[in-house]
Amino acid sequence: MTLPIDEFIDRLLKHIPRPNAVLVRSYGLYCQNKKGELKRCRALVGQEPIEEPQKVKWQDCFKDSNNLPELCPICGKRLVVNATIKPTSRIPYPGVPPLLMPYLKEAA
Repeated sequence: MTLPIDEFIDRLLKHIPRPNAVLVRSYGLYCQNKKGELKRCRALVGQEPIEEPQKVKWQDCFKDSNNLPELCPICGKRLVVNATIKPTSRIPYPGVPPLLMPYLKEAA
């Protein structure tokens, strides 16, 4: 299949969600509150149950390293998180030409 470049870009950009779009990530048997039903269905078709991955702390990544990022490089004391600053806003798709994405004008 061969497409002109503008048709290709148009089709490609249709797969990018609009800014602030509400997306359905999982539904049906893959919904978080349907884990029991999913296990039952997998057993009925002879599939192995899904194993929950182990939670990894970021400190575990540095166990075998000489670099200890949880220590202050100046005084050597352990760094402690007092607060987390969440972003207040972000610019959707910075630097994207507006002619390629006409719906950005609608969102603005």
